[in-house]
Amino acid sequence: MRVAEVPSQTGHGWYQRGWPWGVRVGPLWLLALAGTAAAQWWQTDVRVVETLPRGQVDWTEGAVLSRGSATGTTLRGARAVTDQAAIQAARQGLWGGLEQVRLDARQMLGPTLLQVEAHRQALEALIAQAAAVETRYLPGGTVETAVQLPFAGRLTALLLAQSSAVIPDGEPRSEAVHTGVVIDARGLAIQPALFPRIVDESGQSLYAPEVVDVEAAVQQGYVAYAKAFDQTPAQARIGERPLVLRALRVAGDTRVDLVLSNTEATRLRDYPATRRLVWQCRVLIVM
Repeated sequence: MRVAEVPSQTGHGWYQRGWPWGVRVGPLWLLALAGTAAAQWWQTDVRVVETLPRGQVDWTEGAVLSRGSATGTTLRGARAVTDQAAIQAARQGLWGGLEQVRLDARQMLGPTLLQVEAHRQALEALIAQAAAVETRYLPGGTVETAVQLPFAGRLTALLLAQSSAVIPDGEPRSEAVHTGVVIDARGLAIQPALFPRIVDESGQSLYAPEVVDVEAAVQQGYVAYAKAFDQTPAQARIGERPLVLRALRVAGDTRVDLVLSNTEATRLRDYPATRRLVWQCRVLIVM
C-alpha cells in the first residue's frame, strides 16, 4: 500500500485555513493501487475496508479515516503546534473521504449533505471534533496523524429521519431465538453503503431506514459489513446465534440493495422476534 501526499485543496473554498509560521501541512490519502481511480478492497481478518482515491472507509467498524501530516521546527515547545497542524490537516481530508462514501443506492454522502446549509454546518462541526486515532513522529520534525469519524452517533442522527416503525409485538408464530440477522451476499459483488435496503422478490421492503429504531441506528449504526460473521468485531453486532439468510441477487445497477427470495423473506418478516432484531439494527451483511 502506497501512502502519498497530495495538495490540501478540496474544491470547497471554505476548507482553507492558515497555518502557524514554519509549519508545512498536507492531507495524506491512501491511494488506489495500479494507477486507477477505482476503489480497491482490502479485507484483513473479517474487516471490509474500502480504500478510495481520497480516503479510507472501514465498513465493519463503521468509520471514515483520513491521514494528515505537518512539518515544523524541532525547537522545544514547537511539537504541540506541529501536532495540532497535522490533526487539522487530517480533518480537512475527511471532506474528500466523505464525498466518496455511498449514502444509499442513489446518492453519495458528501453531495447530499452539502445541499442543505444546516447539514453542511453540522457536518463541519463533526469534522472539527474528529478524534486522532494514530500519531507518528518522523525524522525532520514531521508528524503524521490519522483522524476518524464514526458513522454511528451524530452523523447517523443527522442523516436518519425519525422513523414511524412500530415495535414488533408477539404473535402466535414463533421461530428459534436468534441474536442477530446475517445476510450472506458473498459472490454478488455488492457495494457497501450507509443505508442499503433489503427487499423481497416483489420489491417489498424488509430492511430499510424507515422501519428501524432511530435510537438503535444512532447508537451502533444502521448496518455493518464483514468478511465473516463468526469472529470479532463482526460477532459483537449479531451475537452468537444469528439467523443467516442468503441473498438472492442485487437490486439495481449500483449493486447496493439486496433481494431475498420469498422463502428467506418469510423468515425475516413473519416472525416478531426476527422483526425486532431488524428494528434494533442487529443486521450484518457478509460480502
